[in-house]
Amino acid sequence: MDRLKVPNSRDPLPPVVTNTRMHSQPGDTPQTPEPKNTLGLANALRTLGGRLRPGISASSPSVAAVSTHSPPAGSGFLQQRQSQVGDGAVRDFLGGPVNNDQLYLQLRPGQPLPGRVAAAEAFRHIVEDYSLSSIVRIWTAAKDLTDSQLPTEARRAGFDLLTACIKHSDPTPLERRQFFEAISTPCHADDFHLQLNALVELTNHGKDLTAFETLIVRTVNAWLNRWFHESMRARQARKRDKTSPDISGEETNLASLFSFVTDVVKFNFKAFREEDVIQLLSEVLQICKRTTSSADIRDSIIFIDAVITYGYIPRSSLQSCLEIFCGVYSRIKTFEQETWNAVSNLCKSHMAQNTIAVLLDILQAPSGQHDVNTNTVRGAVHLIGRLLLMNGGEGLPTVPFSTVLAALQKAMAVDSARLELDIAHTIYSIFSNDTVISVIISEDWTVALDVLVQCSRRTNETADGRPIDPQLSTPSLPNSRGSKEDLRVSTDLSQTLFQIISQLENLCSKTDFTQKDTVIDFFIRVHGHLPDSCAELVINHYSEEHLCYPSNREWLSNSSHLVDIFLKNSTRPATLRLKVVDEMKEVYQTVKDVCQLDVLNEFLLGTLSDLSEEQNVQVLEALVEFAVGVAVDTDEQLFSTIIDLFLECFSADQLTPPGSVSGSVSGPSTISYQPSITVASQSSSTPGNVATRGLVQIFLRTINTFADKAHRIYGELLRIAGSDTCDTDARLTAMKLLFRLRSDAGHAILIVQSTGTQSLSAALGRTPESMAKLQAAEEISQGRRSGIEDRNSNRLSRSASIGAPQAFASRTMSRIGNTASRSPKPLCNLWMCPDPGALPETPPREASPFLYSYADTSSGASTDLKTQQKIVLKTSVWLEHIVSILQRGGDWEIYSYVLVHLGSQLTNHSLFRSAIPCIKLLRNVVCEKIRSSGFADPPSPGLKKADVAVCLFHVLTMLVSYHEKFSKSEQDDIVRAFMLGIGSWERTAKCCIHGLSICCHELPLSITKSLNNILQKMSQIITQSHVAVHVLEFLSGLARMPSVYVNFTEADYRTVFGVCFRYLQYVRDQRSKEPATPSTRTSLMSTRYSGTMRDSTAPEVTSPGVPDDLPQYVFSLTYHVIIFWFMSLKLADRAKHISWITKNLVKIDADREAIAEQSQVTIDMMQRAAYSDSDETSPEPHFASESDGPVQKRSWLLGQSIITIETATRTGLSQITKRQPSATTHSILKIETSPPPRHQIPTSSESVQELNQNPRDEASRIAILPSHVFLQFMVPSSMMPESLRPIPLPDDDATNRALNSFDLNSTVDGHKVGVIYIGEGQATEQEILANVIGSSEYTTFVEGLGTLTKLEGAKFNTQGLDKVNNTDGEFTFCWRDRVTEIVFHVTTMMPTNHSHDPQCSGKKRHTGNDFVNIIFNDSGLPFRFDTFPSAFNYVNIVITPESRASFIAIRTRSYDEANRQFYRVQVMSKPGFPEISPAADTKIVSGKSLPMFVRLLALNASVFSLVWYNRDGGEHISSWRNRLREIERLRQKHTVVSAIPSPAFNSNYTVAGDRSSVATTTSVASAMRDAMQRENLSARRASATTFLSEQSHRSSVITSGIEVDSGYNEDGVVDA
Repeated sequence: MDRLKVPNSRDPLPPVVTNTRMHSQPGDTPQTPEPKNTLGLANALRTLGGRLRPGISASSPSVAAVSTHSPPAGSGFLQQRQSQVGDGAVRDFLGGPVNNDQLYLQLRPGQPLPGRVAAAEAFRHIVEDYSLSSIVRIWTAAKDLTDSQLPTEARRAGFDLLTACIKHSDPTPLERRQFFEAISTPCHADDFHLQLNALVELTNHGKDLTAFETLIVRTVNAWLNRWFHESMRARQARKRDKTSPDISGEETNLASLFSFVTDVVKFNFKAFREEDVIQLLSEVLQICKRTTSSADIRDSIIFIDAVITYGYIPRSSLQSCLEIFCGVYSRIKTFEQETWNAVSNLCKSHMAQNTIAVLLDILQAPSGQHDVNTNTVRGAVHLIGRLLLMNGGEGLPTVPFSTVLAALQKAMAVDSARLELDIAHTIYSIFSNDTVISVIISEDWTVALDVLVQCSRRTNETADGRPIDPQLSTPSLPNSRGSKEDLRVSTDLSQTLFQIISQLENLCSKTDFTQKDTVIDFFIRVHGHLPDSCAELVINHYSEEHLCYPSNREWLSNSSHLVDIFLKNSTRPATLRLKVVDEMKEVYQTVKDVCQLDVLNEFLLGTLSDLSEEQNVQVLEALVEFAVGVAVDTDEQLFSTIIDLFLECFSADQLTPPGSVSGSVSGPSTISYQPSITVASQSSSTPGNVATRGLVQIFLRTINTFADKAHRIYGELLRIAGSDTCDTDARLTAMKLLFRLRSDAGHAILIVQSTGTQSLSAALGRTPESMAKLQAAEEISQGRRSGIEDRNSNRLSRSASIGAPQAFASRTMSRIGNTASRSPKPLCNLWMCPDPGALPETPPREASPFLYSYADTSSGASTDLKTQQKIVLKTSVWLEHIVSILQRGGDWEIYSYVLVHLGSQLTNHSLFRSAIPCIKLLRNVVCEKIRSSGFADPPSPGLKKADVAVCLFHVLTMLVSYHEKFSKSEQDDIVRAFMLGIGSWERTAKCCIHGLSICCHELPLSITKSLNNILQKMSQIITQSHVAVHVLEFLSGLARMPSVYVNFTEADYRTVFGVCFRYLQYVRDQRSKEPATPSTRTSLMSTRYSGTMRDSTAPEVTSPGVPDDLPQYVFSLTYHVIIFWFMSLKLADRAKHISWITKNLVKIDADREAIAEQSQVTIDMMQRAAYSDSDETSPEPHFASESDGPVQKRSWLLGQSIITIETATRTGLSQITKRQPSATTHSILKIETSPPPRHQIPTSSESVQELNQNPRDEASRIAILPSHVFLQFMVPSSMMPESLRPIPLPDDDATNRALNSFDLNSTVDGHKVGVIYIGEGQATEQEILANVIGSSEYTTFVEGLGTLTKLEGAKFNTQGLDKVNNTDGEFTFCWRDRVTEIVFHVTTMMPTNHSHDPQCSGKKRHTGNDFVNIIFNDSGLPFRFDTFPSAFNYVNIVITPESRASFIAIRTRSYDEANRQFYRVQVMSKPGFPEISPAADTKIVSGKSLPMFVRLLALNASVFSLVWYNRDGGEHISSWRNRLREIERLRQKHTVVSAIPSPAFNSNYTVAGDRSSVATTTSVASAMRDAMQRENLSARRASATTFLSEQSHRSSVITSGIEVDSGYNEDGVVDA
């Protein structure tokens, strides 16, 4: 069967194509074809006089077709017909061609089928082209051609003729009825499109149903049913055969039928009965329900919409139609608009309310039914929601919001994720429509939000894919996790919820939004889906509305909501969770005093219960801070619970049980270090560390309020600090508190903020500057190693070409691996210094009234402790932990922290009074580690084993102060340990020398015992530039302690001098070498181990030609040591050493053009003090009376001295003044003359003549002149080399002025040092300087500094203190030896006038200009260097009692108690000033030794400050050197003839440390050799005076070598 492919049903029906070839029927006679003549029929029609329809020609296709199918003219058939038909027959067909009758006869039944088909085709064209009078008769004759049994061509011809007859006739109703009946007769399936086309023509495209109105519905229904099933079969076959997806003819027929039916409804709905409409709708709805084609559904919707538009939906069919609409709307998105148009039209009709009611019924039905079509409900959700959104617009009815939401809530009974998604979409559309919101703003939103809450259970993740914690969310409905489709729907639902929440969040931000409380409650219920901004909105709302405060009845549950939903949700950002913590803190502050204890505990435990599980450090810190505040205020039970929560932050095996620390002394022979046990980086903390900081905070807050709590915390901190398995940062946090524990004089516990360990921290690279230098040094070292390895690699590569390649490759790869392993790693330290955040908060300044470090064991004291609830902390346990760490090593961060901070804590004797056994154990461990070198290299790059030793020696230095607790052998062991450190490690010499300096004061007997070995050690290292200054300062201080070197032998003294000579020789050797830039390593060592430089770029004071690392101070100090130790010799032994010392000094300068000034004044001093320990003498202005005769004065330059003789000319009574660089000596010489015999004649004629002229003027007689006296001490001129002859000075004003100027130069170096007392709690300069009294300890200390001296009328240099009007006080303390003088500016001894000088400017005038100030700090506060602003204060020597005491307690101490106290002494320097003092690191000294120790520090600091002050504009010239220069100036002025310019003003050579120049002659070498040949001359002198004279001459030769003109003769040597 041929099938036609037809276009869309909406296109015009295609023309019927008729096959020209007929199939023969049985019995038909075959015909011979005739030739075609296209013009035959037309000519015949013209001949017959027929008329065409207007506009149609005879040659038209229709006519041609008729002619083609008609028999030829003149044929037998035609003739036969013409003879059979009469005139009447022809008249029945009016119009058309002349052969109508013949065609009619051929068309009639009974005729051969091909002829009938041809006739039918001919009549079709005739009907189309001509107006005929009996068209119905034509169809009547041909109607059987549509029979389904006939061939296709016949059926097609019949239907074509039928269609033409209908189209081109004007039938009567009866005829229309006949036509309809013919059309409605069942036909062949292939002909349905023709059948339908005929009906379309009959009804004029559905507009005219006349005569068959009641019949068409039944026909159409049957057709719809039939062709729907045909279409279904065709689709199934296509699907089964997998043929082309083209539309089949059946589907085209059904589509065309739907189009026709729709047109019928449009134009003829009123003609239908209701039952007809119901029947028709029923058939269409059945198609919708059963079809699988979207085209069918579209056509059905169009049809139903036509019914709605042009008629109405019967009430009985309304629900079925809406169910179809709902299903289509939910499933087929492309038909949403068509469906909505139909529904909206329905709602605009009289059925609007019924429609809404049906939609609501569809939504509510699931609550009472089990077999509900989900798609129908989903569509109803969309449609009812869309109606709601229209809000009565466009003629649609208004839908109540509450009614819709109630229906949606009932629809939730369907277990469908898709349905819930649609409902959520609908609600989102409602909430995002501003117009609708304005309408429903006052309605109850509870139902809508409840529905959304139920929808939220369908998903377990947020819109951004984050899983929702099931512990914090409502359990999801069953099957919420299933197929991929379910997961997609769940994701879409999450997105929709997010959109709804965001929209509601925006609404909540409006001030006039009245549903905020309801929405916030909704947010709480769907908290898992809330974005962070919305969560913050909820938290802020709770805070602003005080929902968590007792004013709200649900405050406890509201608080629980915030905590459980937001705080305990680890996926929330920390800032959000911190808001909850802050809110809970505020709530706690409000409720803690008003709520019952059980309610309060419930609130607190609910908030803090997950503290130990918290992983976010910021949140944990906030929770811990909250818990800390609670723990301080709460009862013991809750306090214990909170502490347990803190401890749960540690794993079970991290905390050692209390009392598990071993007290054994034994340990590994060599300790090693391990990596830090921590997961935290430098910028974050572990949970254990956060918890530990919380414990520290509790301790800080309870130390002065709750003894039991503080005691419990102390024990827990000990456990943490002592556990090797705890996180390193947690242990460090505990140690930062424990190492800051101190106790006052009454053993009450207190906490200090600063430990004063910055200098020692630098030794381990724990300051920013030192760490940067270590890193730089390591990079340089790595670069050098890489360069060496590269060169080795190149050499190996050259040799590998000859040798084995594989071996070479192996070695090369090995080296590469080793190089990579040695690459410098960035330093990442867990602790640094300074550490301002070491404690989480500022500790209280006051000592604890409850916690003590020691308790008196007497019964009365013990009872007192119990009465006052005082608790003694077991500091011995803490010390045991420290000893254990030092024994076993372990974590380097912990070990290094202990090394650096232990010494500072050991200075507080009061803290460890009850831990003396542990102190002894600690001493044993430290000494053993030093002795056995039982420690390894630190793991940090750039650090060495010696750096650890430096820290151990610092600890040992602090332990010296406990010497009273040690046996004599233990004390000796300490000294031996320091001795070992001098030579064992290069970097430890400095700290060991400082330690020995302390031992000189505290352990003098042990030092005496080992002093010889100590000096030997120092002699071996004196040439090391970074320790020379410390060796020399040690020797300088030792020289002032005769009790220490009481057993010295001559060899020991020579050892001391040898140390100095060796250093001086080293300096000279260095000068002779080519100067070289110090290496990086040397530079670093100099900075780190020769005293920390606060400004590493500060220039050192050096002289040209002298190495850069030799300051002038060290050079001068060397000569001072020689001087001090020479003065320490016994008087009888000094002469033995002069020659040897002089020889070495001259030998050292042998390669110089002149002997250094320091050497010259040193030799001068030895000459002066060789045989005398007498103090300086003073001149007697009236040494001679008038009877002695007139006084004449004469002066000479003799060597390095100026001899002035004043002689009474009659009696010869003379006053001899000898001015030397090192001193001025005044002596009286009386010449005892007996009366001459009477028979003796006068000695000269002049005398006789004068006596005869004035015999009574015996007293005026000149008998002795000054030159006579001078000659008594001179050798004869004939025996005196010209270079040694004295130079007479003229007796004129210039000479007198020069001598007076010379006398103004003191014979000692003068220094001024301020002494300032800081009282309890004082911190400002004004209140400090206003002090006029100090503590008894301070008074004892000041008295030990020097001698109380009256200022008024003082003859010495008072260093600016008024000695006339007592404006600076009546007295001051001074100290002086043969070389140095110190005047102390004691502020408490200066008057204070608050009315005239409230700023104490008078005192500041002195102390502000002192280079060095001694600060006695009784304030209990750390001293700050900038407390006294000044440009000249370079050094502050700060003295602090080891245990703080109140002012009253201090004043009640006795002298003996003050001496038994210990004091911390630290030399603090101005930024940029080198810290070379032994006390640059804090030292602890007993009160007995304190004055002498501090005086030595002050003296050395003052000397160095003078050098430092003059480093830019010149050098500091000592008093002795200045006097020497004055003498040289006189020599230059009064020399008659000189071989070369005066030595004092030659600039060819500069001495080390000197910026002036000393000229010499070219005969210096020969003069020195002459001096050496006469070195034993002094032993042969019988007179001390003659000896001194000879020494002066010799010194002149050595120093200046001046050759005097030979004008001196033997007799006039004095007067020349």
